[in-house]
Amino acid sequence: MDKQIGALTSLRGIAALIVVVHHFAYYTLPQTGKFLSSYSHFFQNGYLCVDFFFILSGFIMAHVYANDFYGQVNKSDYWKYLRARFARIYPLHLFTLLVLVGLELIKMSAGMAHVFTGKFNLIALFANVFLLQAFDLNCPPLFWCGTYWNEPAWSISVEFAIYAILPFILYFILRLNPRNDLIAYVGTLVALFLLIKFTRGNLDAIIGVPSIARCSLESAMGVITYKIHQRINYQNRAIPIAVMAIAVAWILGVMHSWTDQYRGIHDWLILPACCLLILAVSNQIHRLSAKMLNSRIPIYFGIISYSIYMVHWCLAELLKTFWLSKLDPAFGRGLSVIQCSIGLILFLLTTIATAAMTYKFIEVPMRTYLKFNRRVST
Repeated sequence: MDKQIGALTSLRGIAALIVVVHHFAYYTLPQTGKFLSSYSHFFQNGYLCVDFFFILSGFIMAHVYANDFYGQVNKSDYWKYLRARFARIYPLHLFTLLVLVGLELIKMSAGMAHVFTGKFNLIALFANVFLLQAFDLNCPPLFWCGTYWNEPAWSISVEFAIYAILPFILYFILRLNPRNDLIAYVGTLVALFLLIKFTRGNLDAIIGVPSIARCSLESAMGVITYKIHQRINYQNRAIPIAVMAIAVAWILGVMHSWTDQYRGIHDWLILPACCLLILAVSNQIHRLSAKMLNSRIPIYFGIISYSIYMVHWCLAELLKTFWLSKLDPAFGRGLSVIQCSIGLILFLLTTIATAAMTYKFIEVPMRTYLKFNRRVST
């Protein structure tokens, strides 16, 4: 089986674009979000795509590294794996951080107020450089303060921490008796439900130190899903099509709805659906999946998805800074629905174009450089 599963790569790209729309519509230009939510809360729930990323990451890591860590976690393979993960995520993270530092310096030279303050303070910058932005231990209760300059980078900090222990998670779960997989899966679901209930009440607010549990449990779900994927007989092609239809309908139903009273249960319900969707499309044999997800454009979006995820917040900060310095300080006030829609489309296109460049000129060259100089395997 190939290391890259095209359909899952496409899903990652689609999820990254949903996160972009979510952040632009509800944080950068909220008038757009009001318009979208009048029809559906799908994009308002876009933060749930991060949980899909965590589950998918566990699945892919098991797919790629199962042979390396099934029998043992030896020192050589472990450090080779960890350096590869570092080479994958850190160069672009550092680049986006430098862009935001440059933006603060521009604001300072222009005489703008509130420079290097708030979440853009120098202590937070230090934490970001060392991938510790999700671990501000001086912010009770339970360390909720946002110390991340680039908003999406909180998950990068947590995910790298999980990368450090993932080989041991793989070793334990992959060796688990298949008869106990269902028990382990239900256990992770119950643990996630309790995490939501006894912390912030929804997945969107579980950031900082508690997000280690969020990421590790969802990654474990992805590993168990991979084990199930390995055992399923896909000879009956109607089964994955039916599973995909159920998963898509389930996800759309959750994403379409919004409830404040039962938001924790609402968020929790999407997790099994994400696993079902991954199971359905990972076999790559039915025509619907092949035609929709294995084509060139969605796969390319998946390939550059990390760049999409990391650069879009920087672009939003650049946009808001320009607007505040040159135009009406009330960003977006008075824009019509058509103007908001055009703004969203232009922002998406700009994000994709920028991500394509950072992927080509930052991600790939730096991974190649680190691989050559430090023998990092990607």
